[in-house]
Amino acid sequence: MKFGIFTMPEHPPRENWTLSYDRDIDDVVLAEKLGFDEYWIGEHHTGGYENVPVPEYMLAKASAVTHRIKLATGVVNLPFQDPFQVAERLAFLDHLTHGRLIYGFGGGGLPSDKALFEMPVEEGTPRTNEALEIIEKLLVSESPVDHDGIFWQYKNRQLQVGPHQMVPPFAVAGLTGTHNFRKCGERGWIPVSVYFAPLDSADNPHGPDLVDHANAIVAGAKDSGLDPDLAREQWRISREVYVSANKNQAMNEIREGVNRSYDYLLGLGLGALMKRDIEMADADLTFDWMVENIPWVIGSPEDCTRQINEINEAVGGFGHFLINSRDWVGTDYWNRSLESFARYVMPQFQPNQRLARREALAAKALGKS
Repeated sequence: MKFGIFTMPEHPPRENWTLSYDRDIDDVVLAEKLGFDEYWIGEHHTGGYENVPVPEYMLAKASAVTHRIKLATGVVNLPFQDPFQVAERLAFLDHLTHGRLIYGFGGGGLPSDKALFEMPVEEGTPRTNEALEIIEKLLVSESPVDHDGIFWQYKNRQLQVGPHQMVPPFAVAGLTGTHNFRKCGERGWIPVSVYFAPLDSADNPHGPDLVDHANAIVAGAKDSGLDPDLAREQWRISREVYVSANKNQAMNEIREGVNRSYDYLLGLGLGALMKRDIEMADADLTFDWMVENIPWVIGSPEDCTRQINEINEAVGGFGHFLINSRDWVGTDYWNRSLESFARYVMPQFQPNQRLARREALAAKALGKS
């Protein structure tokens, strides 16, 4: 299993937002130092909490102070933008990152963003699908592209600067429904499950759960004759994560910040996607309930290891685990949590080369005796 960090990013309006951007860049640098494989930065235009409107700018700056870690748009909201300009920006950013870019796309799930751009609800999915088609053609075609679609029309369009990577890695996030997950399975793309998608929501038809996501990914891969195991390896699951001495201490340290965050999210109407039962009231989506029922990954390193294993077993396996980055505590506490996760949790899911070498040497010695 590989590990990354996903930042919305979340910075309450009471904060110094100029400083918050510098702190996020520091977080990318720390993530690389601690051995994380990738870092995702989101795009939002309203709401007052998620304060990066152009993740490409942040990733360009981050690429200048890092060397190894992959950098991902998490995500570019396609319905609101000209696909040609999106393709052009990302191809250019691919060069600036020296091929470390993951091209992350989505439909723009924030209701207030849709209202800002006067986007009819029924247009979000078809606009996203059409934009993906255009962007892929522009990135891989060696000839000028014509497109006569419902929302966009182009004639003789070609990128002056093509992508750095021969096959740009596409990622698509899903918020409602399973169509994006099936599409990723069919196309060999990276599927991304958001941090509040529940593990099991059998009694809530409005919020597909992680098991539904897994089934859609596998079905899509099989339909296209692709290896479903490889499709699962591409799958990114994001969760709320915080590591401390024990579960009670972890919850006490983040409780105030959690309440602030989820007052914002529930105010946007996103509570409907978190529930396991459609009859459940928003007021019942408490911190304690979410920790147990989404579930979150909270507590000691041993607790977190067990919780990730439980998620992995429940969904039948996945390849990448993303920590949802938060502003719940001071930087010192957050960095301590990340370091504990990197030191004690990540090794439980990765090959231990030192142990393997020791066992190989011991077996060789026994063979000689």
